[in-house]
Amino acid sequence: MKVKTGYQMRDNKKHKKNFKKAPKGGESKPVAVNDKFAHIEAVQAQPLEVKVYNNNFDKALRAFRALVQKERILSTYKEKQSYEKPSDKRRRKRNEMRRKRQELGSPQRENRSFKPRRDGSSE
Repeated sequence: MKVKTGYQMRDNKKHKKNFKKAPKGGESKPVAVNDKFAHIEAVQAQPLEVKVYNNNFDKALRAFRALVQKERILSTYKEKQSYEKPSDKRRRKRNEMRRKRQELGSPQRENRSFKPRRDGSSE
């Protein structure tokens, strides 16, 4: 008696995938433009400006540095310098949110290891 397994019952024909071949010898075909984002216009960023009053350059420089820090320009630039794994990105974002919550003084659980006593007394 001969038992057929699932593998033997399949067609042994190799399935060819239909890949489009690249044009040969410098032939080029016009590429269709994807109009999916045609309705969206490019956002033009406003430049950072600080005016200098009474030739007080030091005060203007301090204001400019504060503005750059507030806009997170340098930190964004440093983040984009190298690839960051998605798991590391999530961890960094979670830690940033915790830090912001602490700065705002949100009454988040301060001591996570605290467990109330079973008898109900606090001490």
